[in-house]
Amino acid sequence: MPTTQAVQATTDRPGPIRRSLQALRNSGPEMRQTVRMLVSVFLSDVVAHLAGLNEPYWALITAVIVTQAKVSATLEAGRDQIVGTLVGALFGAGAIALALLGLPRMPVFALLLVPLAIMAAFKPNLRLASVTLVVVFLFPTTANDPFSRPIDRTLAILVGAAVSLLVSFLVFHSRSRTQVFRSAAAMLDTMRATQAAVLHARIPIAEVEHLNDATSEVLKTLVTAIVDARRERLGALDQHEPLMVRLVPMLRRLQSDVLFVARGLDETLTDAGPDAQPLPELAAISDAIGAVMDALRQAMDQEAETKRHASGLGCAQIVALSSLLEALGDRAGPLPRFTLEMLLRDLLDMVQALDPDAKLDLPARAPSRRANAIAPEPAP
Repeated sequence: MPTTQAVQATTDRPGPIRRSLQALRNSGPEMRQTVRMLVSVFLSDVVAHLAGLNEPYWALITAVIVTQAKVSATLEAGRDQIVGTLVGALFGAGAIALALLGLPRMPVFALLLVPLAIMAAFKPNLRLASVTLVVVFLFPTTANDPFSRPIDRTLAILVGAAVSLLVSFLVFHSRSRTQVFRSAAAMLDTMRATQAAVLHARIPIAEVEHLNDATSEVLKTLVTAIVDARRERLGALDQHEPLMVRLVPMLRRLQSDVLFVARGLDETLTDAGPDAQPLPELAAISDAIGAVMDALRQAMDQEAETKRHASGLGCAQIVALSSLLEALGDRAGPLPRFTLEMLLRDLLDMVQALDPDAKLDLPARAPSRRANAIAPEPAP
C-alpha cells in the first residue's frame, strides 16, 4: 500500500496544465509576449464575432499592433490607436458625407488627409488617424448604407485595442517590479566594482569615469522600470511600494559618493606625487564597503524573487565599516575621509530604509578637517 508521504507527494504534485503555466511564467519575455499576442488575437476575433461585426479582421490587425511586451508600451500604443481611430473616423464620416453630396472621392480624401498629416507632425500619437481615414473612406462600402461598414470597421479597431489592453494586464503581467529590484542589484554590483578598483590601487580618473558610465546605464534601466511600474499600478506606487520609490534617489546618491571618493583620492594622490598609492588600510575599507553593498544587493535579489527581504541585512557590515573609518581618521587625507564619510552616511540611509527598526551601535566619530572647513559659521 502507498505510504502517507507518497500519497501526499502525489496530491501536491501540480498537474500538466499548472506545470505548463509555471514553465511559461518562468520563460523568457519573448515567449510570454508570444502567448499574449496569440491570446489578444484570439479574443479579439471572439469578441468581434460575438458583437456581430461584419469585418472582424480589423480587430485582429489592431491586436497585433497594440499588444506590446510591456504594459506601459501597450497602454501607449492602445491610447494612440483609440485616439487616432476616433479622430480618423470623424474625418472619415465627413469625407463620406462630402462624397454623398457629389464631390469627387480622391480630391475629398486629399483635402481631409492634409490636416491629419499636419496634426500627426505636431502630435505623433495622432498618426493613426490617417490610417483610419483610409480604412473608413477608401475601402469598399455598401451602396444602401455608406456609413454602416465604416462604423463597423471603427468598432472592430476599438475592440482590438480594448482587448489588447485587457490581455496585457491579465495574461503574464510584465514584471516591472522584478526588473526594478534586479536593476538595483546590478547597480550595486557596478558600484562595488568601481569603489574596489579605486581603493585597492591607483587608477586613471578616465577609467573611473568609464566604470561610472556603466553604472549610469543600469540606472537608466532602473528608472524606466519604475516608470513602467507606476503605469502598471492603478493605485499610488508611493503607498504600496515605498522602498521601490526610494531606490532611485538612494542609488543616485551612492553613485555620486563613489565618484566623489575616486576624485578625492585622485586629487590627494596627485598632490602626493606621481608614484603615490592608496594606503593599505583603504583596501580593508573597500572590502567593508563591498560587504555592505553585497548585503544590500542580497536584499534587492530577495525583493525581486519573493517581494520581501530578510531583516537586518547590512547592519553588521555597516557597523564594521564605520569602525574602520573611525580608526583610519585623516591618515588617507582629509578629502578622502570626507568623501568616504559621505558614502558611509548614504549606505547607512539605505540600510535603515530596508530595516527602519534596526538598532545600530555605531561608534561616535569626530568630524574630518574637511567637514570642519566647509561647515557654516555658527549663528551669532
